[in-house]
Amino acid sequence: MSTAAPEPKKPKTLFDKVGAALPIALTAIATALAGMSSSEMSQAMYWRSAASQDQAKANDQWSFAGFKRDRSLIVDTTAVTLRAMAEYRMPPGASIPPTQLPAIVERAGKWMASESSDSTPPPVEDEAIRDVLSAIHQRKAEAEVVKLAKKIDEEKLTDAINAAAAQATEVEKAYESEREQARLATRNAIDAIGRVDGDSRTKLATASAVQAAQFEVDGRRYRAESTMNFWVGYLYEVRVKTSTARSDTHREKSKNFFYAMLAAQIGATISSLGLARKYGSALWGLAGLAGLVAVAMGIYIYLGL
Repeated sequence: MSTAAPEPKKPKTLFDKVGAALPIALTAIATALAGMSSSEMSQAMYWRSAASQDQAKANDQWSFAGFKRDRSLIVDTTAVTLRAMAEYRMPPGASIPPTQLPAIVERAGKWMASESSDSTPPPVEDEAIRDVLSAIHQRKAEAEVVKLAKKIDEEKLTDAINAAAAQATEVEKAYESEREQARLATRNAIDAIGRVDGDSRTKLATASAVQAAQFEVDGRRYRAESTMNFWVGYLYEVRVKTSTARSDTHREKSKNFFYAMLAAQIGATISSLGLARKYGSALWGLAGLAGLVAVAMGIYIYLGL
């Protein structure tokens, strides 16, 4: 009695060689991608929060600038009133030479007053920051400004803000000497008025003229400081757009990682179903079913909620 020769073994396919490792590997990859998606979304939320904080700082600077501009109008009006009471006369020694307008105040003021940045560019060296400043000044669309902000170097922007804040402090100090001269001249002139003979009307007119000079000094100082506060506020607004751009970038990355995770999960589900069919295993069938449910829930959450 002859025995039949054993059938030769069929060569293993790539799927046979990979076997159960494929769905496990794809599931691990999907888990890693889900974590990266979550991390990117956290980064997006962080930068959106940073943008809100910078927006508050910009609003503070602009509110402070408006307050100083109002003060300058008040003291200017007071000075004009006192001048009228003094019949526009100025006693000897009471006239104070005005402080020369700082260069940064003049440049920033001309830029903010101009309709176009082509003729009067903003007073900052970095080209990317200038482009965003010009776009903000011209009230361009938010999406266009944010797109320009992606080109900004964060370190250079921080340096520009710090430099502007330091310049604002220097502008405040620039008027200290003039203010001190005005106070001294006012005190000396009023003391002199009390020692000379004359009718009360003449003395009142002289005192009013001296006090008007001091109010004019304060008016010039407040206008210069207001311009600097506006300028610092614009730079903080640039940082708002930069933080918004970084937030949008991380949010886009989070979305793409989610797509990649979904693809890996689909691959793990398909391979599990394939193993269940090949080996007739209920365990692999349950794994494939769980994968289908997970994929369906992911699609529903992304599209339906």
